Order: sequence, then structure tokens, then C-alpha cells
Amino acid sequence: MRYILHVTSRAVAGREAEYDRWYDEVHSVEMCRLPGILSCTRYRELDMTGTETGLFVADYEVETDNPAALLESVFAAAPTMRLTDSIDMESPRFTFLKPAKD
Repeated sequence: MRYILHVTSRAVAGREAEYDRWYDEVHSVEMCRLPGILSCTRYRELDMTGTETGLFVADYEVETDNPAALLESVFAAAPTMRLTDSIDMESPRFTFLKPAKD
């Protein structure tokens, strides 16, 4: 079944451009090499006035019969990925979005 792995995170203050570049050029590429991860679309969250909130969003299209196992495989692969110190390590949040109609 296909899901969206919805990931939100923040950059360290003042390092947003560096974080954005790393995410686009390194991290999303490495993520999409993992089994079950098909693609990544990135966004910046805006509040209701159109002002950026500082929250970065990555929606990964994934295919799996077991979302929890897929997320475990992502965490298991993390030590082999090139990380950046421009990410606020307290900020990442992971949720799955399921299609409303199966």
C-alpha cells in the first residue's frame, strides 16, 4: 500500500539556507535510495498570513505493507547517512498519512 511519510523539522537558527541545501542535495537523495521510499516533495510551512513559520516539511511517497517497519529501517540506516549540524535535532517529527479511500 502507498502512504506518505510526513516529516517536519527545523533548521538551527540562522542556518536555514545550509539546511535547505543539505536536505535537497544530500538527505532526500539518500532517503529515496532506501527500499520502499519512492519520492520526496519538500515544503516550507506558512501561517495563515503567508509568513514562513520556520518549519520544513518533507513528504515521502512510500510503498509498504508495514509503515512501522519501514520507519524502523529508515532509523537503522541513519548512521550510514551524511547528516548536518544545521538541523535542530529536537525538531524532527514523523507521521504517516494514509489515503482516505483504500
